[in-house]
Amino acid sequence: MSGLTGWDRLKHEGLLLDAQRLREVTAFEREPLSPYYQRELRRQVGLLLDSSADVSRFVTFVITEICGVDEAYGRWHRGPQVPTEWGRPAITGEVVKPRHLWLGEKGGVLPVFIDGGKRVGIGRGKKAVSQVLQWLRAGDEQLALLTNGRQWRLIFAGLDFEAWCEWDVDLWLEEGELSSQVDVLRTLIQVALWQPQEKGATPGLLQAVLDSRKGQAELSKVLGERVREAVEILVQGHSEALRESCGDVDPAEIYRAAVRLVMRLVVALFAESRELLPADNQVYHDAYGVKGLLEELEKVAARGGNRLARSWSAWPRLLSLFRLIYHGTHHPELPVTAYGGELFAPGDPDSAEGLSRAVAVFERASLDRETMADREVHRVLDRITRTKAKIRQGRSSTWVPMAVDFTDLSSEYIGILYEGLLEFELRTAPPGDPVIFLAVGNQPALPLSRLEAMDDKAIKNLLEKLKDKSKSEDAAAEEEELEEETGVDEAGEEDEGVGVGDDEGHEDQEEPEGGDERHTTRTRAEQWARRAAMVGGLVRKPRGKLTPEKRLAHEEVLGRKAKQLVARVVLPGEWYLVRWGGTRKGSGTFYTRPGLAIPTVQRTLRPLAWDTPVRGGNPDRDAPPSRWTPKRPEEILSLKVLDPACGSGTFPVAALRFLTDAMYASLHYHDRLSGDVGRPLDEILGLVESVPEERRLGAVTLPCRPEDDGFEEQTRALLRRYVVERCIYGVDLDPLAVELCRLALWIETMDERLPF
Repeated sequence: MSGLTGWDRLKHEGLLLDAQRLREVTAFEREPLSPYYQRELRRQVGLLLDSSADVSRFVTFVITEICGVDEAYGRWHRGPQVPTEWGRPAITGEVVKPRHLWLGEKGGVLPVFIDGGKRVGIGRGKKAVSQVLQWLRAGDEQLALLTNGRQWRLIFAGLDFEAWCEWDVDLWLEEGELSSQVDVLRTLIQVALWQPQEKGATPGLLQAVLDSRKGQAELSKVLGERVREAVEILVQGHSEALRESCGDVDPAEIYRAAVRLVMRLVVALFAESRELLPADNQVYHDAYGVKGLLEELEKVAARGGNRLARSWSAWPRLLSLFRLIYHGTHHPELPVTAYGGELFAPGDPDSAEGLSRAVAVFERASLDRETMADREVHRVLDRITRTKAKIRQGRSSTWVPMAVDFTDLSSEYIGILYEGLLEFELRTAPPGDPVIFLAVGNQPALPLSRLEAMDDKAIKNLLEKLKDKSKSEDAAAEEEELEEETGVDEAGEEDEGVGVGDDEGHEDQEEPEGGDERHTTRTRAEQWARRAAMVGGLVRKPRGKLTPEKRLAHEEVLGRKAKQLVARVVLPGEWYLVRWGGTRKGSGTFYTRPGLAIPTVQRTLRPLAWDTPVRGGNPDRDAPPSRWTPKRPEEILSLKVLDPACGSGTFPVAALRFLTDAMYASLHYHDRLSGDVGRPLDEILGLVESVPEERRLGAVTLPCRPEDDGFEEQTRALLRRYVVERCIYGVDLDPLAVELCRLALWIETMDERLPF
């Protein structure tokens, strides 16, 4: 449950409020409306739906009478009464200002925009949404309401991202009674959440939205770990084929290949959620779709037994999906564009590159042998599509399961994966010596022979060291906050061989089948663990006289502790992932979060892509964005933005978004959109003379007329590709980082009307 009843009944895009903040907002839930106002709202809604109500009056009634934002706590300005200083220029030159504006006594601001379109955010309604976002970004406000009477959209505008939730008046009444949608509206649109506690402070609702973005750090850490688990499951499922075909391939290349296959699934889920793939097509859903496959696997798993372990059809189906995305199809029953793209390019078993050979194994091994049983595919999809969030309950916290929202997949998500995948390396257990993962601290992975050779002192030192590591988690969390604020990572060195995951919030890894050998090895490991539990003081010795009953009870406790201590057994020759023996600090690897990257990019690129306003004869770099004017398109496209340690692409993606916005504003400001719509885009952008004839994209024209509904969205999609191809450069020592940076930029440029 989200914590705010009715929240799941709204439409959403992007992350507005996470589970933790929704639970906090429940403290602001209102008492039910009086019978009089319930009757009056039903009457007013009926008039609106019959098109016999004035939209502006209806909006006034809902906000002031139903939500209680009245002049007892501030002042309303409506229509012509809205002060002129609240008007801000849009990209097109129009001056935009709210139709209704509430100014609270302590500095609270509630701007309300009213649009005459039939549907908010669809068709001609897209223009109004764009203007509200531009208005917010031109000032200090970040939240606003946009409505046409029937749809009510609460919009948040960050520096280069946005999110919203939307109410539909058609759903406000259910069998004559007010629905939970009205309760959510009254909760979020109330004085207590829009008025700050004191002047200069952040209002409660805006703070909750901002905290939701920060709260993704905890969720992201878990999500990155789960994706890493999916990679490991994939490698284990193909272990025999990999040994046969890639015995001479660097394990790092095999790891990158497995990451590539898992990222294909991530992108396919993203494409389905954004309708870039025909998820609603019955043929696609039943024969190719990732979501459709997951539904089928869950139905089979729900029947119990071991059915999924005895079937092998799921992985070949996913391989067919990858081929469909890459090659496309013109079949009338399943039209799919040939998207191409390096991520989905088939592997080559005869290639000189280890990466391509390993990809080929993952793509072909299931065609002539039983690899990746449906149970393993189900585990992979479960890791990718579900995560856990830490929720505060009083003074303590608990982990709750939740689905991953792929509609909001962004560069932040790729950065999360980067953190989760970068520190691991692929190994195989040495011949004749199994590896044991211990469920202590950060789960060290150690050879069983090394454990059995330890004397009591060595065992005690090992467990003490791991307990110290486990106890330092709170300090690590504080350190992560410092890193987010400053961009500096003070992480210390990790022990060589430290294994996967942590021991909070993750289910135990399922061990692959191994028959008698695995049972024998686990028995040996648990015998060592019994000794370790005694030596390390993990189990208290019985007090007083040792009676047979006490001895039996002690043995049972010792046995349970030993089973808990042995987290996982890796047999000789099996693949597994461990954190590598070095450190991110030692390798110069730092993940910069968007909260630092985005302002840095904007401060750096604004004077290069926009002309600085002048005040008193001097450049005024502190002037608000609305006073800056964009340079010509060809000047912007001549910029070269290089990240010399690009990592997962946080800085390059932020630069892409900023320069795309500047390009679109430039087209309007410099009047490049007038004249013949059929003109080549190269000519409109002023590139014809600077681009060699063999590289001119003369066939690309504006997608439609500037006054058409989808002009801004489609034009921005084209501009993003021009910016990526001409302006954005990245370098990194780590090939996996380059792979993920490429993917982040690729996701940013995805559009259903264009090839990948």
